[in-house]
Amino acid sequence: MRRMRPESMWPEPGASPSGAELVHRWEALLDKAPRLRPWVDQMLGRHRLRLQESGAPGFEIEQTLWQDLAHWLADFEALPGFAVSAIAVTLEDDGAHEVDPDFSTIAAEPVAASPEQAVGELETLLSDAAFALAFHCVDARLRPRLPASGELARVPESDWFALLRASARPQPALTPQVAITLVLHLLSPEWARNPATCRHAALRLFLARPDDLRGDLQRLCSSLPSHWGLEPGQLAAFVAAAGRARVGLADASALCARIVASARAHPGGLALLADSPAAPASPEELGALFRNVRKYRHIGGFQQLLSAL
Repeated sequence: MRRMRPESMWPEPGASPSGAELVHRWEALLDKAPRLRPWVDQMLGRHRLRLQESGAPGFEIEQTLWQDLAHWLADFEALPGFAVSAIAVTLEDDGAHEVDPDFSTIAAEPVAASPEQAVGELETLLSDAAFALAFHCVDARLRPRLPASGELARVPESDWFALLRASARPQPALTPQVAITLVLHLLSPEWARNPATCRHAALRLFLARPDDLRGDLQRLCSSLPSHWGLEPGQLAAFVAAAGRARVGLADASALCARIVASARAHPGGLALLADSPAAPASPEELGALFRNVRKYRHIGGFQQLLSAL
């Protein structure tokens, strides 16, 4: 396994008395989640450049970078191991969140998970109460806002999930939105089978405003996933539905925070979600959760969730 080289983006060792210990702890984490390695390099490079452009002295830059590393490490070490791996997957493909990426920098297409692998990864994620709660919030607030019939019926639910995940900037911490978008990521494994140009054209349309729909709309339609079968006259409906889906994601995230605020205990990842302050959930919201817990009682995370409320 490749180690970070001394000449890589690590800060100067002399700028922090705990630098050696931080490197040791980071290497232990990166051995378990190697997909985090390029993200750490990239983030340190960005922060270093920003500090240099601000005119900060060299030693101060190195100290600040060590502080950044300590903060990120504390967040990751507080997460369950499988959650770190899941977050690493979403952080790794940072280009998936860009509307107009430089395709020359994309080395290879991501490999879509097999159906069996996708199911196994989702079951593992949902064994924790935090992600079981995120799954419930998708059911309660997001799914009802997605078009299931009419002119957009050929756009699968999983594609909406993938676009919502791509529209949310990944974060190296567990928040209600991050928990939900990780669930969405595992509910949309087929999206990675689309070519990169197709995925980014779809994301561009997903984030578009009504007044962006101008020019050669037929050419735009031809750049979208072919199984959608969208025609120029349907693009306005898609943009409107995308807006409702984004509202649904925000509503789902807020519901997740409210339910966490209502919990008497915070097992597993719920302890990290509890850092997002919110008002308690309403009796109606908790009632809907209890009904879903009965529906998904075979999933371990829902049993944890039930015992926490």
